[in-house]
Amino acid sequence: MDSDLSDISPPGYRRSSVWTGLWAPALILLAGVVISLTTAQRASETAQHLAQQHYQATHQALVRQVAIHLQTPDSGTQTLQIALTETLHGDMGLRIDTLERHTKTPLLQLGTLRNAAHNHTLRTELETNGQHWMVTTIPDERLLAMPARRTSWLILAGGSVITALATLIALVLCLQSHRRLRTIDQLLSQQQTANQQLTNLQVEKSVLRHALNDSESRSRDLVSLSGAIIGELDEIGQIGFLSAQTADYLGQAPSDLIDQPFAELVTEPDRQRFNDCLEAARRERTMARVDLNLLHRNPELIVPMVVRVMVLKNPVHGITGFRLSAVPGDTGHL
Repeated sequence: MDSDLSDISPPGYRRSSVWTGLWAPALILLAGVVISLTTAQRASETAQHLAQQHYQATHQALVRQVAIHLQTPDSGTQTLQIALTETLHGDMGLRIDTLERHTKTPLLQLGTLRNAAHNHTLRTELETNGQHWMVTTIPDERLLAMPARRTSWLILAGGSVITALATLIALVLCLQSHRRLRTIDQLLSQQQTANQQLTNLQVEKSVLRHALNDSESRSRDLVSLSGAIIGELDEIGQIGFLSAQTADYLGQAPSDLIDQPFAELVTEPDRQRFNDCLEAARRERTMARVDLNLLHRNPELIVPMVVRVMVLKNPVHGITGFRLSAVPGDTGHL
């Protein structure tokens, strides 16, 4: 029986080809960038504030050193210059002026600045021995900006490396998860297809079983209506099946005759002709006919029959047996 049920394949599970978990590495990347920038900005402000405090502390130290030197009667400018040079930072400039002179020439000036940050200039007025002095320090922009830049660069570099590694790990995990999900989808699709095919096979099996039952019932009815003995023999002539009509004609139950040579049911004078009939059917592979007398269970009775024989064959093993029918013939005798 032909059926198109097996051609029906249900649609399997389908996922988008775009990785569904890309939001995770994207979120990690965005969070890493935001955190790195925020941390770098705060650390830069803190470093700049500390640099400003360090600059102010250095200014106060220089002022105290100048005050101590000015209070010493025997100290000269050369001695003050040597002492201040050891304390003065390389990115700072120092200027000492006396407020009692109407001149712009400083008493002492140290340090050479490339980019002076004049807006961060600190001035402190000193009074020693009745004289007034002005101590002025000017920082270079590098003194205040370099720590902030260095801190910001270090944090941004470290944050970038950590963010890149975390994003890469998330991408790898996302790829693995995507592949696992695709594998699961394929397995689910295959399982669904297999279930559908199994259902189709069960339906086909049910249909075939119903058709087989109908065919068997039809064949049984036809055998009963024909009134003939129907049987199957193997390749050497042994009985494999006999219809129920055997009991009516021969007085023997079909089950009692299974695996016995059918020739034993033929009277002795007709056995050779029966064997010749089997050989003719085997050789010519067509239906052969012979009139025989069969033995009844009652030894005093014989049953004349017209026996028709045809071979059973398949492409692999060739002839595998015979199928025969026997219908009543002329009246026989002992």
